[in-house]
This record gives sequence, C-alpha cells and structure tokens, in this order.
Amino acid sequence: MTETVGLHQLPVELDNESVIFSYGSLLEHDQLRELLKNRVDFKIFETSDPAAAASLVKNNPKDIVILRNVRLENVRVAIVTERMLRRCYKNRGGEIEELISLGVTTTEIPQALFLLARPAELFEKGRHLNGGLICNFTKDELAILDKYEFEPVLKRTRTPELKIGSRTFFPKAITFYAGNEVFDSITTEERAERARLFNLNRKAGQLSPQARWQKNVRR
Repeated sequence: MTETVGLHQLPVELDNESVIFSYGSLLEHDQLRELLKNRVDFKIFETSDPAAAASLVKNNPKDIVILRNVRLENVRVAIVTERMLRRCYKNRGGEIEELISLGVTTTEIPQALFLLARPAELFEKGRHLNGGLICNFTKDELAILDKYEFEPVLKRTRTPELKIGSRTFFPKAITFYAGNEVFDSITTEERAERARLFNLNRKAGQLSPQARWQKNVRR
C-alpha cells in the first residue's frame, strides 16, 4: 500500500459524507445504475488501491468510484427476511405502498434474505463484514438509498472501524446502513420462513440463492 494512506486517516476523497461502506447489493453495478437512474451518463470505476481510489474520486467527480477489499470491523450481524423488514418498517410508521410506488419493492413480498449489521456494544463480541467503499454520491442520491434500505429500520451510521490491507482506520464521515432493530425475538412463522429461504435450492457449501449479499462477506 502506498504512503498516501496513513495509519488512522484516509484521504478526504474517501472519508466524507458522500461515501458509504456497503456489504450487499449496492456493490453490484446493475443495482447501482437502477438506483441512480436520474444520473446521466456516468461510469463506475473499481480498484483495490486506496491511493488509486482517491485519485479517481478527485479526477472523476461525476462518476461512481468503488474501493474494494474493505472490511467493516466490530459489528453484530443478523439474517432477516423482507417480511421481517416490512413488519419493523410498519411498526415505525412507514407505508409499504410508498416503497412499492418508488420501485424499492414489489406488492408480492420477495423471497429474499438480507444481512443486517449494527455496531457492537462494549459488552458484545464483534464480527466483521467484507465489502467496499462507494464514493461520489449526491445528497439526493443518498436520500434514494435511504428509501431502498427501509429507513428507519436501517439508517446511515458512522462506520466504527475499517480495515484495508493490514491497516486499521477510524473514519470521520464514512457511513453504512446499520440496523436499528434487534431481531432476537422473532415470531415462529418468521423463524420458519427464514430457515426455509436459507435452505431453498441451496447446494452444499454454497450461498443461498435468496441471499442478497456476496459470497465470503460474513466472517
């Protein structure tokens, strides 16, 4: 890694309010383009080098830049279904019909599983998630992503700790979508559906086809 990146400080191009850490579908180019359909004629650059990513952000302010191989440290993780997300969304006063009209979801509940992460408390043992930094979002685009992530069930929260290569960083402004719900107590029906979707058409040693995250994300 180059000396551009310090031990505990990332370049400002990578640590600002337009940058989020993602461990899920936002890292997929097709999904990003669908969500950013109001952005005209933009490119998506990818790199695993922080210095190169910072340079790309600086030289391509109208494009999206993804820094891969970034690890979110010290988080707790749960697997949830969309039915569980909808229940919590409704309990917090949200209208599912609004999300349907925005194209965030469909009338029929998708058979999908999601990873829900939150910062670990002091008394909890944290895990880590592998993902990437996505840079150059506008405020309006972040508002769209908030809807996509069922805000306030998931809410943009400052990343507690990131690891890139052998170095650990404590970002000032980078956020990720953290779960605001505790899913320790779920209904029998929700537990059964989660188990069914996790094993539906799943081959031994492979990720469930219903999982909306990439392989080797969770550790």
